[in-house]
Amino acid sequence: MSECLHLVLLWARQEPERVGECASVKRSLILGRGVERLPDDPPHVEWVRSRPGANEPTGALSTPTLSRRQWRLVPTNDAIDVENLGRRQLFHNGVQVQSCRARAGDTLGVGGVALFLVAKRPALLPQFPHKSFDFGGADPDGIVGETPEIWQVRQDLARLAAQSAHALVLGESGSGKELCVRALHARSTRASGPFVARNAATIPASLVEAELFGQAANYPNSGAGARQGLAGLADGGTLFLDEIGEMGELQQANLLRLLDAGQYQRLGEDKLRTSDLRVLAATNRQPGTLKPDLLARFPERLLLPSLNARRADVPLLVRSIIQRLLEQRAITELPQLGMELIDTLTRHEYTLHFRELERLVRLCAQTRAGELWTVNKALASELKLRPTQAELDISQVRLAIEASKNASEAAERLGLANRYALYRLMKQLGLERTP
Repeated sequence: MSECLHLVLLWARQEPERVGECASVKRSLILGRGVERLPDDPPHVEWVRSRPGANEPTGALSTPTLSRRQWRLVPTNDAIDVENLGRRQLFHNGVQVQSCRARAGDTLGVGGVALFLVAKRPALLPQFPHKSFDFGGADPDGIVGETPEIWQVRQDLARLAAQSAHALVLGESGSGKELCVRALHARSTRASGPFVARNAATIPASLVEAELFGQAANYPNSGAGARQGLAGLADGGTLFLDEIGEMGELQQANLLRLLDAGQYQRLGEDKLRTSDLRVLAATNRQPGTLKPDLLARFPERLLLPSLNARRADVPLLVRSIIQRLLEQRAITELPQLGMELIDTLTRHEYTLHFRELERLVRLCAQTRAGELWTVNKALASELKLRPTQAELDISQVRLAIEASKNASEAAERLGLANRYALYRLMKQLGLERTP
């Protein structure tokens, strides 16, 4: 499905319930309050709540402090030219400007009023059946987000939950692997059966067979009790092995027969046992690091996006974390969030993803009750903002290329997502690609 640039609402001081709404920018538009326009003006931005198969129109922004003609937006091939027409300041990636060229991943702010993310996304999300839940809130599985990336995860979950094949969940640390595994179990025909979870990295190499398959009574010593093992405990349900990539090759080999036919043998027994189970495994490593014969026994994969790939969901996740802090009484009242705070949390480069975001929000909670949450000293010390393409000049790009052995390494030096982002930047700067 074709994609185009959108504005996604990240923060609105007087209309917080609209966070997550988006508007496509496929032609010249005016962003402002209401829909009144001068005779020679282009149309106003049209806001929608984008859900699979449908865009629900939500009307114009109505914040009184927003000018009727705040910005003029003119799309180019891969960017949006923004001209400030109103009284409120225009901020581009946190820097005050009068006009700018904004690309995907950049933030645009109307001082003290609203904050937006420029994102490249489909004009309409693909249709698939899903349960209804409040826009911007947690779905029935506890997953929060409205970006195309997280809707793709929901679609994949629905598909995998209807199957019985073993599945491998792939994603960086903190990307929500266990949450998705629990959703797969809860949605499956095995939901009434046991859910047995174990961190495979914590199983000692010498005890793998005993942990997985159990042991007979009086084995290895007289008086020792019988152990059922993970395979027996998960009979009729789901066995979840987290961090399976941390198991050594010999330990991985112990899983092959169990994955093939559910067969296993307790230590100290001669007979072969069978467990009716589905194995779900998760790892933050590349799939190729697993033994090929083990990887082949996981015919289904679920790939989870990093938080850096779904930045428009950051404000919604912040809201859910704050709600949890209230429930835990870690804070005593719902705080007001400053535009600068949401801007920096959105543009922060995440390594541990949701866990890292939760820590950053907790640092904000050090603010005294009743005060506006903004970028305090504790938070500022941990922020890592990736340089935007607008902040990179020709000399920086040339130096990075000269110091690198390939384009991927140069892109990493410049803080770009991959070599293709570097190629796009080189084209914009008029630099030729080297072989």
